[in-house]
Amino acid sequence: MEAVRHIALGCCVLSTVAGMVRIFWPENGFAPVINAVLVLYIISAGLQMIRGTDWKQLTKELYAFSSSTTASQAEYAEYGRSVGLSASVEAVQRILSDAGIESVATLEGNTCCVQLVHESDRTRAEAVLESSGGQLPYKIVSGGDVP
Repeated sequence: MEAVRHIALGCCVLSTVAGMVRIFWPENGFAPVINAVLVLYIISAGLQMIRGTDWKQLTKELYAFSSSTTASQAEYAEYGRSVGLSASVEAVQRILSDAGIESVATLEGNTCCVQLVHESDRTRAEAVLESSGGQLPYKIVSGGDVP
């Protein structure tokens, strides 16, 4: 196989020289020969590469790669969950603000903690959170001294 590869390389060099001649003498018919030799060289180089590949080591590396990605998938799932909870808390804040309820929504653990500015808004806030809070667990904490 090595001899065939060297012969193909030699033909490639000759074809390159023929291509250079073609630049200066465009009416010749070397194009099909050049293309055929280049294809032959590429095929022989590919066969040599496939034959010399250590398939067992490649398989081990691929298995090691797939087992290392499983741990990172759990990390990505946790990260995605925390990003989703943060977005939900921001949405709760926006919904309460649109309803005219002054409050601050924060995330404590897995629970949305809503701190009201006015204690009198508690009933309305509970109704709004009940109707549009979804499955996000929440707790309402009374705010400051404003009645």
